[in-house]
Amino acid sequence: MAQTAGTRRPSRGPGVRVATIAGVPVYIGGSWALIAVVLIALIGPSIARSRPDIGVLAYGVAALMALQLLVAVLVHEAAHAIAARAYGLPVLRVVADLWGGHTAFESGRSTPGAAAVIAAVGPLANGVLALLAWLALQTGPTGIPDTLIGGFAVLNAALAAFNLLPGLPLDGGQLVESLVWKVTGSRPRGMVVAGWCGRVVTALVILYVLGRPLAMGRQLDLFDIGWAMFIALFMWAGASSAIRGGQVLAAVQQVSVAEVLKRALGASEWERLDTVLDRWAPGEVVVVLDRSGRPTAVVEPEAVGRVPHGRHAETDLSAVSRPQPPGWTVEAAPGDDIVPVITAMQTLGTPLVAVTHQGRFLGIVTAEDVNRAVERV
Repeated sequence: MAQTAGTRRPSRGPGVRVATIAGVPVYIGGSWALIAVVLIALIGPSIARSRPDIGVLAYGVAALMALQLLVAVLVHEAAHAIAARAYGLPVLRVVADLWGGHTAFESGRSTPGAAAVIAAVGPLANGVLALLAWLALQTGPTGIPDTLIGGFAVLNAALAAFNLLPGLPLDGGQLVESLVWKVTGSRPRGMVVAGWCGRVVTALVILYVLGRPLAMGRQLDLFDIGWAMFIALFMWAGASSAIRGGQVLAAVQQVSVAEVLKRALGASEWERLDTVLDRWAPGEVVVVLDRSGRPTAVVEPEAVGRVPHGRHAETDLSAVSRPQPPGWTVEAAPGDDIVPVITAMQTLGTPLVAVTHQGRFLGIVTAEDVNRAVERV
């Protein structure tokens, strides 16, 4: 599934980094091992019964099927990432974990059409894999290759169909969100509607998972109940998160940059500490600007306090400042909403961003001020 930064909380280093594709880090979450173990435990005995001639190798085949699931998930997420990059949206990471997988990308400059395409290509990629596997079956493989190829076809077809269900957090829910966003012009409303659709879809899926065995005359076992609870937890939590995210985004869009902008002292990087201290007001943040006027660092009061008074005139600001990560500067007019500000904070994991407008440094915004403004709304 696609996961947009700025509406959902991003994670840092969510697992083992296994690859970097076009600059995008790919992680395998530690929880993925749990999925592999469960699949091997469930599928292994069935393969062993159908193929007693291979003995314990049946569990090796089951492990290969678990690996096939990982491949299918990563291809699905790679499709999201490629589409997002094609629309010029920065992709932060691709992750495979207990919940399947997700692609986190910066969606602040997205549009309903772009969001719909990004959501649709994931299931489409699985559909293509299913078709290719089905065509490979027509060549007549037998034995274990036939089992693996057939399983890969069914797996990808199921992933494509499941992800197209019309409710968040699934890709079909992203399509619902994009449609409502396009029709109403409000992305928050699209998120809320798609989130409620997700809750309805969750209820229907649980009814199917629990009702199908009963309709076939079979009593429910612990596996049926456990599987239903897992699906319910995943889908209901995602749908509820989308509803809350839409409500928060609606509130955020009512707050302007001017309401949270805090005055800060801009000091050129070539200045010495004594000249800055002459105009530094108590409690004020000092932002270091490069020769083009771009904010690059923040002066640390603790570091300033450690400099002997007699050395202020010979101390560069760089010696008492902390460089900030690339992207911490947000270009926005005072009347703009604070969505780009929050997006930058969440993307970088920083509680402070600098704001510029037409290349001129305006001030800073802190997470504390943003939270207070949103709570007021």
